[in-house]
Amino acid sequence: MVDEDNRGYQTGVTVGPGGCLGRQAVRLTLAGFLGVVALVVVAVIVVLALRANRNRPLNVVVYPGAQLLSQERLYAGFDHLQYTTGDPFEQVEAFYLARKEMDCTQLYRTVENRPGQEPLREGHYATRCQVDRSAYGITQFATVLIQPVYDKDERPTDRVIIDIQRYWGG
Repeated sequence: MVDEDNRGYQTGVTVGPGGCLGRQAVRLTLAGFLGVVALVVVAVIVVLALRANRNRPLNVVVYPGAQLLSQERLYAGFDHLQYTTGDPFEQVEAFYLARKEMDCTQLYRTVENRPGQEPLREGHYATRCQVDRSAYGITQFATVLIQPVYDKDERPTDRVIIDIQRYWGG
């Protein structure tokens, strides 16, 4: 069927039985547009789910057998936990150093840099470990400080403190 304008002239446009949507190009364009919209909706849902997953305290593994000394929530998005154990400091430290998700640093009272050599470290007094899952504008990380308890003469006792600070939220 050939379309005519209001004066009776033929326009040269052939309208098929399916009308305007009968054209293959229009169908493909519409399908592509709907596909892009669906991908955008899925991406938004995934990002919102990931943000919601990070908007709570990070679950930090506690040394087996450690006893909770104190727990406080200082403000929204920050809490502080302290544990103690009678196991040797080296054993507790090794437990956290072996955690693949944590980045640990041994802390020393003095560190002397020596050109061309390893730094001279003395007085290992604690180990600090961190795990950071912050993403998508949401903070989610924790620090773990492992240190022996010292007596009044600054000698280590048979107790170890595991100090955990967790931060979260956006």
